[in-house]
Amino acid sequence: MLDEEGQREATLKRVLIKKVLTVAISICVTLILLEIVLRIFNSPKLVISGWKTLNSYTSERHQLGFRGQPIQYHEDDFVIVLVGDSQVEAKACAYGWMPEQRLQFYLNSNGKKVKVFSLGGPATGQDQQLLSLREYYEKFRADLVILWFTPANDVWNNTFPTNVPDDRTPKPTFWLENGQLRGPTELTGQPARETPSLRLMRLWRKFFPYPREKEWARSILPPAYAPMARYDGPVSDDWQKRMNELPNYLKYENFDTDKNDRAMKLTPRSPRVQYGLDLTRSLMQEMQRLAASHNAQFVIFTTDKHPNDPKAQPASQDEVVHLLNGKYYKTSETQFNENINYLIQGFISYDIPVLVEPSIVGPEDSHLNEHATDQVIKDLAAKIEGLVPTKQ
Repeated sequence: MLDEEGQREATLKRVLIKKVLTVAISICVTLILLEIVLRIFNSPKLVISGWKTLNSYTSERHQLGFRGQPIQYHEDDFVIVLVGDSQVEAKACAYGWMPEQRLQFYLNSNGKKVKVFSLGGPATGQDQQLLSLREYYEKFRADLVILWFTPANDVWNNTFPTNVPDDRTPKPTFWLENGQLRGPTELTGQPARETPSLRLMRLWRKFFPYPREKEWARSILPPAYAPMARYDGPVSDDWQKRMNELPNYLKYENFDTDKNDRAMKLTPRSPRVQYGLDLTRSLMQEMQRLAASHNAQFVIFTTDKHPNDPKAQPASQDEVVHLLNGKYYKTSETQFNENINYLIQGFISYDIPVLVEPSIVGPEDSHLNEHATDQVIKDLAAKIEGLVPTKQ
């Protein structure tokens, strides 16, 4: 009797093992076939890190893929490279009124022989800008490199390995290791370094992206700003009101991670913002060294806060506490200015006030409009005129 029961158990085990193996083999074969099909149709595509310019500017791109005039100059031209983000790309400006062409116009009107070329893309920080400048110098020359610096977002652009939305927009990122600049994670246009070779894994990542930003914060970044849970003094609800009125306003502003355009004004300065400042200075110093190695000068300019910018804080109010989603955030103009001074210390730099009103594109777009851009560039030309030789 016991032997019969043992035989039945053994038989059941063999049947069960056979079924499990059959299912396992079927799953493996299905996955292999699916992988083959995905490879045949070249899907999903590689996740590419970084970007250059808007896709809509197909006919307005130069040899390196940025919006701007073709990179062509004569031996006796003084060549300027204008580096920056969306302000340099200038989607609010017609092609002929881009910053590069207006700077070229104003300098040449004063007896110079200048050509100006753009290396500017939306939401790029000094990390991608440094890589673009390296690429430029591989093929072309420049006698002067001008960085249009937008600190409110440049610092956080440099700090994080993705833009917005998180994890779906990887970008080349440098980091600091014992105070030394390291990186980048990958080059602009290369696959993100965590991109799997298996197409099935890439398909999975389309729905469940690799937590690139969380891993970066865990392994690289110090703590972010800690808002107050309670505050008994005067409070402004301007951020909350504006977010409620304009659904897209603050849509991608992350106040838990310092990935927002107000982090530079938050006080006291968080360890994460301090890291971002140090990283940004290191990147600008590397840009300066690169320019110097090609016998070029490197200068920085910033624009004063825009008069109609809804994010601007009245100069009369040095410290303001803002209520947002039940938390209290203290901002300070003094803190902001200290951060800027820390960043630009040791560089040739200019502050160009925005004098045109209205100066921005609209309530939800604080980019300079065409008239304000032209005013800023005209005043910049006057500032740098002494750096550009008069044509012979």
